[in-house]
Amino acid sequence: MTSAHFEDVTIGQAQVLLATTPPDARLEEAQLDAATILILEIRPDMPKSIDRLKQVRASHPDLPIIAATRDSNLSLVRMLLKQGVRDVVALPLAQTELAAIIAEICGELDARKAAEVQQGQLISVLKSIGGVGATTIATHLAGELAAGNTGKGVCLIDLDLQFGDAGAYLGLSSQLSIADLIAAGARIDRDLLRSVASKSANGLHVIAAPIDIMPLESANSEQMLRIIELAREEFDHVVLDLPTNWTNWTLSLVALSDIVFLVAELSVASLRQAKRQLQLLASQDISSSHIHVIANRVEKRMFRTINLDDASHALGHQIEYSIHNDYPLVRAAHDQGVLIDAIRARSKIGADISAMLPILTKEAGA
Repeated sequence: MTSAHFEDVTIGQAQVLLATTPPDARLEEAQLDAATILILEIRPDMPKSIDRLKQVRASHPDLPIIAATRDSNLSLVRMLLKQGVRDVVALPLAQTELAAIIAEICGELDARKAAEVQQGQLISVLKSIGGVGATTIATHLAGELAAGNTGKGVCLIDLDLQFGDAGAYLGLSSQLSIADLIAAGARIDRDLLRSVASKSANGLHVIAAPIDIMPLESANSEQMLRIIELAREEFDHVVLDLPTNWTNWTLSLVALSDIVFLVAELSVASLRQAKRQLQLLASQDISSSHIHVIANRVEKRMFRTINLDDASHALGHQIEYSIHNDYPLVRAAHDQGVLIDAIRARSKIGADISAMLPILTKEAGA
């Protein structure tokens, strides 16, 4: 086999290592493995050059190939494109044309690489109606995840633009909030996201709701999806505390979520609205397997007006988790800006919330 001749050349803004070989020479696997873009000479009168193209395409299907030929015609170009080449250029190579093609391919490769960044698990917490304790559950779930995280961390984002309290529940008083990310528009980046996120005592990162009430329409789906996309790249778990009212962007985020928790109480009003929420999610083709209903403030007594089985039947959806009712303990934690375990270790509420963690870690590792 004839050895390749290597030469460093500058094409456009790219530094390229050209390996010149005869059109019928076999390429070493190491050469192909190291290549980012491959330029192959194709000679219609030399079948081995076309066979080589087929072999490279079979062994390295994701490697962008530019076919270079001196005797180009429409039939040959069509055949080469069917073989999966990225583009066809004429020999001798025109640097301006080649530079444009290489720049375009490099842009596509960068976009593909960015898309392959490992994304963190997205968890949405919904409320059947206001005041059911969804924010308490969201903050404690996120806190439990953060306490056991040894990776990129956990971020809680309070998206209740009008009445969000997650930051206050955790004793945080940052002047920065989700409003700053919305205002940044297309200028948002990872550094800005990190600067807006406050860090609680247990290592949980929190992006708080705005200090001033904002209309839900202040944000659009594109903005919110960009913010959440960046957060998922930065953290292992992203927990969203969503508002009661639905908007296009809240529906988009729930559809994107790996897990959706719907929080309700065992009351007629709460269960009625929870059923309506489930019907809405079903109409948006959101899989019921992603939705997990939580009954909050459940009294552990023998006789209840509505029990869990009755509630599940009324919803047409299994209630998988129940949280013990201890309002004085929850209120004390909120007033002090701490999680419940900081006041009372091994509480019933803490145990109930910890029981929800396996599904989160299971889904994150799936």
